Amino acid sequence: MNMPSLSRLAGWSLVLCAAVNASMHAQTAPAIAPDNTIRLDHFVVSASRTPGDPKFTPGSVSVLSLPELRLAQIDNLKTALAQTPGVIVVSTGATGGQTSIFMRGANADQVLFLVDGVRMNTTQANYLNFLGRADLAGLERIEVLRGPQSTLYGSSAMGGVILLETAAVGAGETAGVTTVRAGSFDTLGASVAANGRAGPLGYSASFGHEQTDNHRPDNAYKQSAYTFRFEAAATPALLVGTTLRGQVGNYDEAGSILFPGTGRVNALNHLATTYAQWCPAAEFHSRLTAGWHQNEYTYTPKPRGSSPVFYSRNTRRILDWQNIWAVAPWAKFVAGANAEWSHYTSGAPLQDQLRGAYLSAVLRPLANLAIDGGFRADDYDLTGRATTGRAGAAYRLAATGTKFRATYGTGFKAPSATNRFGSPPFFAPSPAIRPEKSTGWDVGFDQELLGERLTVSATYFQGRFRDMISNVYSSSTGLWKATNLRLARTEGVEFALAARPIQSVKLRAAYTYLSALDTSTARVTRLPRRPRHTLNLDAQWRATSAWLVGAGLHSVSDRVQSGTVTLENYATVRFYTSYALTPEVAVKFRVENALNENYAEVLGYPALPRAMFGSVEWKF
Repeated sequence: MNMPSLSRLAGWSLVLCAAVNASMHAQTAPAIAPDNTIRLDHFVVSASRTPGDPKFTPGSVSVLSLPELRLAQIDNLKTALAQTPGVIVVSTGATGGQTSIFMRGANADQVLFLVDGVRMNTTQANYLNFLGRADLAGLERIEVLRGPQSTLYGSSAMGGVILLETAAVGAGETAGVTTVRAGSFDTLGASVAANGRAGPLGYSASFGHEQTDNHRPDNAYKQSAYTFRFEAAATPALLVGTTLRGQVGNYDEAGSILFPGTGRVNALNHLATTYAQWCPAAEFHSRLTAGWHQNEYTYTPKPRGSSPVFYSRNTRRILDWQNIWAVAPWAKFVAGANAEWSHYTSGAPLQDQLRGAYLSAVLRPLANLAIDGGFRADDYDLTGRATTGRAGAAYRLAATGTKFRATYGTGFKAPSATNRFGSPPFFAPSPAIRPEKSTGWDVGFDQELLGERLTVSATYFQGRFRDMISNVYSSSTGLWKATNLRLARTEGVEFALAARPIQSVKLRAAYTYLSALDTSTARVTRLPRRPRHTLNLDAQWRATSAWLVGAGLHSVSDRVQSGTVTLENYATVRFYTSYALTPEVAVKFRVENALNENYAEVLGYPALPRAMFGSVEWKF
């Protein structure tokens, strides 16, 4: 691992000890791979909660390259995640609308966002409005870890984990980038990001604002977002820091065209962390993180007074302590504990407390063999206890550039306070509700060819879910009630390819086949909004050193809304180009849904038609 990679991890709870020392000195520029190679990232974090070599990682994990996303003019998180195998992103049509992720067929609330080392979403505090227009400004790292990961990350990690990390502090004088953009639907936006360092002190910060009218009447959206990181190397063995991240959005909800109903959504999401990481010796590293997370949601119907205003606020205080101990060159242990205090307000206030502990081992008994595994115990005051485990192995043939891998794990999701205690005037209490549970496994391989100018990855997976929670409506009470009714099974194949046949051309492809079935009754049915086939393609051609041209395809087919209600297949095409006027200034232009496909990801919520956007980017 080179020095820049270590410094970029300095703010992350799993940094190797060398990063603490590195953060006190100016860093050199990272080594750049030859232009005709497609290399795996230098490290992955999410698969074992400690930086590891991707060539020996058993888990099915993708590291999304932020420079590559910028070249493809992908500026928001939901579009970036949709390019990833195994990840299905479903939105209610417009920019700012609620957006869900179905990873490997798991429910939307069975996918966990881990942000700056702490869990951002819980069963009660969802991510739907956050993801509606979360941008990529102020991010350093995005990882997608597929399969049940509750052993490493606790509740809500049944389908997988999405790791987000705020941008690292700078290496010297202040530097940054400013972007101004405009386009269809009266879209306007601007953002600025900067970082810098003075001796042992470093910072990064970003701020952005965007507004759009979208395509439908009464469907406007405005958002402001910010990030900040500050770090100080107090001693050669101690690093302290803090991160702030927030998003404030106002959305005019146009409702479904099938069941009209308009309103105003105000959504706020703020996350703050403070951390200290201590490294008294190269073999041992400890980090303590304190976090505070709050999200608020207000829905005001139009016309005002036509129905009740809905308001909810979830506030969480978090402590996470993690230790990494390299007991031998071939053996590393990761152990930790975390606690969360939650306070939820929607009608009567509710409180919950979580205590969890885990132990994981990462072993290299042979030069070409890696094994990891562990177990975890969680205890919720309101919903009881859960124990999970996982194991994985990877074997690499260096001579052929081939890696074989396999994992097995269990997961769980705690019921929400609303599931258990109800929330008038919509939900009745269900005091006997049980946690959802799952098991899952996968096998796959990664292959490097043509001197790493071509990489291919394929994975087969299966999942089993039980005690899945459904809300059942009672006509006698007029309320919904949470009930453990559903059983489900999923299986599928994930495929990814990256190629650079010549120096000026890059090609990428991702395909997912998914079978997701509700097996609660003898009449097996498909789970809604999980397409059987999802395909993403992207091609880039650097015509000159200053001019880039690219195109992408997103295709979804064979899906149902519910039961036997099917949804149409669709395919959208995008084109993009950019030109560097100077080393500091570039102009960009892109066309989304270029063929003007008429489709809906959610029944009754039409997606945006053809749209064009332009931007100017200035690096300083």
